[in-house]
Amino acid sequence: MMQNCRTPIPDGTLIDYWTRDLADEGATDRVEEHLFACGDCSARLHSLAALGAGLARLVRLGRVAGIVSRGLLNRMQRDGVHVRMYSLLPGETVPCGVFPGDDLVVVAMAADFSGAEAVTLSVVTGPESSPMSEIDDVPVSGMDRELLWATPASAVRQLPSTRVQLTLRSAGVMRTLLGTYALDHSAAAPSA
Repeated sequence: MMQNCRTPIPDGTLIDYWTRDLADEGATDRVEEHLFACGDCSARLHSLAALGAGLARLVRLGRVAGIVSRGLLNRMQRDGVHVRMYSLLPGETVPCGVFPGDDLVVVAMAADFSGAEAVTLSVVTGPESSPMSEIDDVPVSGMDRELLWATPASAVRQLPSTRVQLTLRSAGVMRTLLGTYALDHSAAAPSA
């Protein structure tokens, strides 16, 4: 009978370990030492790895969207997911498109998150600024330098040529503007 772990490894640390994204070798050694001695945390890591095994398949089916970590993105790419990535600074507009082999489109938005515990990402498209989505209360830390927003390439292929405007604000009452970004999307040419 397994006993409950008195000092469980936080989920974020397990994910970073699984994606090989821990800060340093010492952190990796500490996690591994705990995992070798703790059946509960080892079982949690095994469950996480089992979920991750199906992640690449879900991405290819167009079922993964939202905010992702750099470690998770790196893991998906190691697992063969084809990612089209656009990196933007606040106030920047870049041209974008999606290509036939792409599985996922990721927009990396640089921002200064110091003082923010969470952010809201608003996405609008087209000349009438039609709301596309809003993602609230995304946890961030002052150490973060970017937010990664992932969209299935199959969904992006359906968009007409349009401007996609992104706005990052701190979550909560103040809703301080952290950055605005724009993608000038070119629709894919129809197949012959």
